[in-house]
Amino acid sequence: MNKGLRLGSWPYVLALLVLVPVTVFVASASSGAIASAGGREPGSATELQGSKRSVWEGVYSEEQAKRGEMAYQQECSGCHLADLLGDGIAPALVGSPFYFRWSELSVGDMFNAVRTTMPQGAPASLSTQSYLDIISYLFKANKLPAGQSELPAEQQQLDQIMIAEKPPQE
Repeated sequence: MNKGLRLGSWPYVLALLVLVPVTVFVASASSGAIASAGGREPGSATELQGSKRSVWEGVYSEEQAKRGEMAYQQECSGCHLADLLGDGIAPALVGSPFYFRWSELSVGDMFNAVRTTMPQGAPASLSTQSYLDIISYLFKANKLPAGQSELPAEQQQLDQIMIAEKPPQE
């Protein structure tokens, strides 16, 4: 009997703990998020775009979060549950577990990780817009403020938006 990487098995959980961070690292490195000069290559488009922003600056719109909630319920709630608290294997996506996983990373890092690993049985099967909408819903569920514009689809812009549990000090 093959006991390979079945959903819920310890080898599966351990594989997730190893592969997801590696996937985020590789995706970040390829997008230029991990580079010299404090995360930016001198003279790069990223450096020329200006300083980093915070998720506390209203980086998604209410309408985008509403679309994201519908997409989440359809694509994600089977594992992460309707209340976003996870099922023991799939992690919670609100509160301390959310911030433990994503604080000090960029929205670009989060987008790459979610896009390349979710939904579990069919990674990268949703549209870019659906992934951005779902991330917006997660931000709303974590009580991050909405703004006037939607999360941008451009990787360089997503890489400039940093996730933090608390608002930056003025």
